[in-house]
Amino acid sequence: MKKAQWLTLISILLVLIIAILAIINVDKVEVNFIFTTVQWPLILVIIGSALLGALLVICVSFMRAIKEKNTRKQAEKAEKKERLAQATTRTEINKLKQADKK
Repeated sequence: MKKAQWLTLISILLVLIIAILAIINVDKVEVNFIFTTVQWPLILVIIGSALLGALLVICVSFMRAIKEKNTRKQAEKAEKKERLAQATTRTEINKLKQADKK
C-alpha cells in the first residue's frame, strides 16, 4: 500500500473511534477556562479537542513544508552562484544564465 492510502485508512479509523467515544459519552461535563466555567456535553468536548489537535498537526506540517521549501531555494541559489564563480569564460557564463532562465 502507498503512504497516502495508509494515512487515509488511519484517518478513517481515528474518526470512527472518536465518533464512537463521542456517542457513548453524552454526559455534561464542566470545562474550566481561565475566567469562567461552563457545562458542555462531553461529545462536544471530545470532537472539539480532536478538531483542535488536527488543526495543530496541519499547521505544524504546513510550517515544516514552508521551511523545507525555503531551505531548498537557498541551496539552489548557492549552487547557481558556485557554478557562475567556477565558469571561466564569457561563453560558459552566458550558457549558465540562459539555462537558469529556462
